[in-house]
Amino acid sequence: MPVDIKAIFRSSLFWDADEIDSEKHAAYVISRVLEWGDIDDIHTLRRIYDDDQITQVIRKRRGISPQTGKFWAVKLGIPFAEVSCLKKYYPKAPSR
Repeated sequence: MPVDIKAIFRSSLFWDADEIDSEKHAAYVISRVLEWGDIDDIHTLRRIYDDDQITQVIRKRRGISPQTGKFWAVKLGIPFAEVSCLKKYYPKAPSR
């Protein structure tokens, strides 16, 4: 069921977005709230999205800060090796 994201979260979380579709832009909403939301925002987020959706965002979204990625990986039981924001962005340089 679609939710009016801008109406239920603080305007400062989504100041740069015009319209947000809660289903189509779920990864964006989840990552933004995990990164910048307060405890009330987190509670609201978890009422809208289930832990599987949140876990997938933590695993795949590179734009999350390492601190946020580590915190939520521990909280949701995700191995650090599966968290994209904790992986290096560049391949290992060849040995000379």
